[in-house]
Amino acid sequence: MPFEPNTLFPGLLSESAARVAQDAANHSDVHPAAALICEMGWNAVLVPEAQGGAGGDFQDLAAIIEGLATHAVNLPVVTRCGVIPAILNALPKQPSVQTLQTGIAEGVYIVESGGPLHPGDPTPPLSASRGKQGWQLSGTTTGIELTDDCTHVLLIGRDAIDDKAILISVATERLTCSKTIYRTMDDRQIAIFHLDEFPVRDDDILATGLAAVQSIHAGWRIAAAATATDSVCSMGSALSRTISYLLERKQFGHALADFQALRHDVARLYVTYELCRSLLQATLRTLEQSQADGDDTSALDLLGLYIGQEAIRFAETVIQLHGGMGMTLEMPAAQLATRLLANALRYGDPLTYQQKINRLQCGGHTSFSHAVNAQVSRGD
Repeated sequence: MPFEPNTLFPGLLSESAARVAQDAANHSDVHPAAALICEMGWNAVLVPEAQGGAGGDFQDLAAIIEGLATHAVNLPVVTRCGVIPAILNALPKQPSVQTLQTGIAEGVYIVESGGPLHPGDPTPPLSASRGKQGWQLSGTTTGIELTDDCTHVLLIGRDAIDDKAILISVATERLTCSKTIYRTMDDRQIAIFHLDEFPVRDDDILATGLAAVQSIHAGWRIAAAATATDSVCSMGSALSRTISYLLERKQFGHALADFQALRHDVARLYVTYELCRSLLQATLRTLEQSQADGDDTSALDLLGLYIGQEAIRFAETVIQLHGGMGMTLEMPAAQLATRLLANALRYGDPLTYQQKINRLQCGGHTSFSHAVNAQVSRGD
């Protein structure tokens, strides 16, 4: 029988994002212009009301992500609407930060992230050194989804002398250094900048030391939770489309859904989706509390590890059920499957999470699967 996943984050934001996604799907455009983010006002969702924003929370961001995931529409919502506001919100109040926040809320500033948000990122922070002319940055940025409307990039450096973190805001017009441009597996255009003694002004520096570390960690928390949300919502949409395909497609005079082996595969997909959805909801219930006490790393590591691993298996099964090598990239299910694979490597891959998860106190010989089930049951 047909399957439609329940909306995890219902509300006006989810409905408006779903309509945008539906319109993009009708025009066969899963890459609408990034300017649409400001047109819809999504850029202001997490910006405090004092700076002209909506003062929303993660549930509001998740509603937008869910709506877009229904049709695998690619927009840099996670970074521009989630990661960047979260980083700025965690910084001490100062004119430079508040100016950025106000500009983001008004749509005047479009800010992207250009630095590693977690220790396991293969790209290290930029090397920062202070000379007679001021601070200079050398090294390579992380991949930046740099569109024409982007005005600023947040860079993360580390003092070459005392190893302190440095958070820097740079106008994109000043980034005239060499860069590498490529497209990801889900067809996003990414730019990597190669800096060589790039000059930094004193008013570019937003924070140093502990304040910078805490703000970067706040951005990572949102990135990890948002990516997991996108994966779970993509799973639900992919499962719905897979069941519809098997009910409609016929072979040897029978619908594919009549074949027992395929029904078993679908059943496994459903179980995976439900477990991932439950784990996501259980983790998000404690996100605000864990942000307050600063100790949410284990829960988000567990979420990222489990959903990342399952997303890869889920995508492979969806592709196989749609015909394997005969499946075309234009099919919505293929786009959703590719999205799942890309998400599994975004803001921490399963191996990185596996290394970090050792800090999770499972007790004795408790298996990883039991730890997942225990967290879902407890609502941790």
